[in-house]
Amino acid sequence: MERACATTWEAGLGRVKISDIASAAGVSNATVSYALNGGGRVSAKTRDRILEISRELGFIRDDKAAQLRTGRSSLIGVVLNTVVNPFFSELVAALETAAYEAGYLTLLATAQNDPVRQHKLIASMIAQGVAGVVISPVHGPNAESISETLRRNIPTVVCVRDLPESGAAFVGADEVMSGYLAGCHLIEYGHRSFWFVGGYEQTTTWQGRKRGVLKALAEAGLPASACVLHPGSQRPEFARDRLLAAHSEHRMPTAVLCFNDDQATGVYRAAKDLGILIGRDLSVMGFDNIQQNDAMIPGLSSVDIHPTQIGRISAETIVKLLCNDNAPVDPVVLRPELVLRESVARLT
Repeated sequence: MERACATTWEAGLGRVKISDIASAAGVSNATVSYALNGGGRVSAKTRDRILEISRELGFIRDDKAAQLRTGRSSLIGVVLNTVVNPFFSELVAALETAAYEAGYLTLLATAQNDPVRQHKLIASMIAQGVAGVVISPVHGPNAESISETLRRNIPTVVCVRDLPESGAAFVGADEVMSGYLAGCHLIEYGHRSFWFVGGYEQTTTWQGRKRGVLKALAEAGLPASACVLHPGSQRPEFARDRLLAAHSEHRMPTAVLCFNDDQATGVYRAAKDLGILIGRDLSVMGFDNIQQNDAMIPGLSSVDIHPTQIGRISAETIVKLLCNDNAPVDPVVLRPELVLRESVARLT
């Protein structure tokens, strides 16, 4: 890997040294250093030859030694709420790839929706000397959790859930627009009331989606009460249990808007248990547009908030900050897109 910023190389495990490569290539130690660092006046032919010899000799960079001399680490700490939800798996895969291509490795940890755990993980990453931190916050108060990274001038990027009071760079989707697109679609298909299930109501993500749904209702001349709110856990079981309880109490909705696509799988399981056909007897939508949606039967309609783009841009943003601590970084707010499949029935 070649670092996007200045890099120093060292012999791995004390076996292969720069002088060994220089001797094999018939050049000076300085030329080898320049070639490995990507700096200095070294021809492309000489550089390629040095890199090839370094690979043949099994040369490995000693990041600890490099960090001692340059004050720079090649590690980026990544704290996510979870990776069980496929949305975050897609996000972190794109983030890791972009970071790797820029010459950085990712140190991944999951907070398991626990603010205390999140705080401890960030503190541990600071202790490990990470160059920067990317965090997708858990629910609840979070600005304090990342205040230590900002106080220490450690570049920090918040993704998915914004923490506007933190002052950290943000990468995510326009959640008001996400809710608006979902609400408009259900209303267009004749649903004059529906459920909005899951999600923690104190988060900017949930609040944004709610505002978008209410905007769609208002434009259609429908009351806010037409959207029945069921905030709570984001786990699929939460949505499944709510639907089973509604069926037993004879108060089934015609449509369910799930906080995320992963949670929609709980609605699908409940419908199967009850003998209800999704896309005919019950309409279901989600947010995220994860890859599994096409494989669900019927395919799940969703609002795409671009997890892959969020991951890639988060990595690019943290690298930009690492290369220039004073670089101005505006919030990156992606425009969501409605992706239609077969899970929403048109009411007559």
